[in-house]
Amino acid sequence: MKYAFYGDYGEIQLPANYCEENPDFVLSFGGDGTMLQAIHKYVKQLSTIKFIGINTGKLGFYTDFITEDINMIFALTKSGKYDLFKIKIMEYELILKQDTIKGYAINDMALINPVSTQVMDVYINDRYFETIRGTGLLVSPPGGSTAYNRSLGGSIIDPWADVLQMTEVAPINNRIFHSLGSPLVLSGENHIELRPASTQNLYLTVDGREISYKNLTGIKITLSKASVSFVIKQDTSFFDRLQKAFLE
Repeated sequence: MKYAFYGDYGEIQLPANYCEENPDFVLSFGGDGTMLQAIHKYVKQLSTIKFIGINTGKLGFYTDFITEDINMIFALTKSGKYDLFKIKIMEYELILKQDTIKGYAINDMALINPVSTQVMDVYINDRYFETIRGTGLLVSPPGGSTAYNRSLGGSIIDPWADVLQMTEVAPINNRIFHSLGSPLVLSGENHIELRPASTQNLYLTVDGREISYKNLTGIKITLSKASVSFVIKQDTSFFDRLQKAFLE
């Protein structure tokens, strides 16, 4: 077994079989933000890597373990007797005037204009669906439903469900301008395209990190066939994690 460490692991000694380039397991030390960074670092190797979250902060939805569990983690992974928690991720394609940029989102993609009203056409499966006006729009895969999406009033989705969720941010709804005005959950067979009327003062973020672009004309979003695998404590379900994060 080969291991890589990510984040601030302090004085923990690196194992002899440390391998940053092609690990079997990535141990992320920190919170959910650190874990998202670790996943993005290895996003092209998701089929062969399993992630292990070690919480060194206050709250971590993706971090089941603490630093004192390090020896137990090595024993579990070497024995092969561990439980896995998997989440689907989504793919996006930025459509530029003379180019395209592709990438992945684990929690969400947000298009936000905090300065002026954002006007954006929404297409589902290449057919016009609606025009939204407001602060912006958020699209998330199942695993991201408990993050920014939840704070916007979106639904919490079972991570095993093959769906995308589209949630409006402070939409304008009156007798002249109106949109669906509620979160929309789409099966994974569908794809979404967003076409902003203007990109002036428009902030595009993926998992909380701003993405730079030039001459953006649209964004295509689909549910990826790829997924992220987390090693978790035994007999810990998604609902246990949900209860611990938001109800206890």
